[in-house]
Amino acid sequence: MIYLIIAIACSAGVFVVMRLFERFHLDNHQALSWNYLVASAIGFLSCGQHITVGEIVGEPWFKLSILTGFWFIFTYLLMARSTQRSGVTVTSLSSKLSVVLPTIAGVVLFHERISLTAGIGILLALVALVLVIGGGKKGTSGATALKEGRHWVVVLLPVLIFFGTGIGDILMKLTEQLNKADDMTFMIAFIYFVALLFGVVIVAYDMVTGKSKWAWKNALGGLVLGLVNFFSTFNIYQAMRVFDNVVLFPVYNIGVVGLTALIGLALFKERLTWKNYLGMAIALVAVILITFKP
Repeated sequence: MIYLIIAIACSAGVFVVMRLFERFHLDNHQALSWNYLVASAIGFLSCGQHITVGEIVGEPWFKLSILTGFWFIFTYLLMARSTQRSGVTVTSLSSKLSVVLPTIAGVVLFHERISLTAGIGILLALVALVLVIGGGKKGTSGATALKEGRHWVVVLLPVLIFFGTGIGDILMKLTEQLNKADDMTFMIAFIYFVALLFGVVIVAYDMVTGKSKWAWKNALGGLVLGLVNFFSTFNIYQAMRVFDNVVLFPVYNIGVVGLTALIGLALFKERLTWKNYLGMAIALVAVILITFKP
């Protein structure tokens, strides 16, 4: 149970830390790059494996892990922007509703059978997504975006999070199937490292073009996010060994959504409309139906 509690707390912490990037005026690109440096370092140091470059290239998951690493940082950049513009509650909901995509992929790519219950859950999740992103959040960032004529930003970002997170889950599933080792920590650390390389390229471009300047406060923000990010992933994998999926994922997803909603209200004064609350309720039902195994 402790693994599940820590996983929920750390996953909610990821959204909160990203939201705080805006409050402390951190550079998203620099902070996220430091985040992946910290996460990959923790992973490599904790796995206790010493693998040569040749052995890494020879691994069946090597090529796909490069795409997954790119997708990691791409999605996290979207999440950072979305938490700042649409709020932690809407962003976390969009992220957790993305369970629809790997479920569909299981049917199409892995020839898994989908139950009527899961099918209803998928339809409800799409309805919930429309209500959550279209309810008109009353938070400060959302209001600012609306005043500046950028309502499309508030709406589009959660949609991109939905598809980005879902595709990321599919990529992780594919790399997991290609990894025959008992311990996947090294592969996860390598994916973080690939994301770091893409982050370094983005930061270098920003600095060369004068879009940003080096600041150590970005490193501090990335350090905090990296710690939360790594332990979120680590503990959810540990929880998988204790709980069946039918119990784990509904509790985990509902826990993250509920906790981020409470934090969003308490820390950031994110007031939701009745459509948002209705979307949250439908989303919780949808997640339970999708992950339910008779």
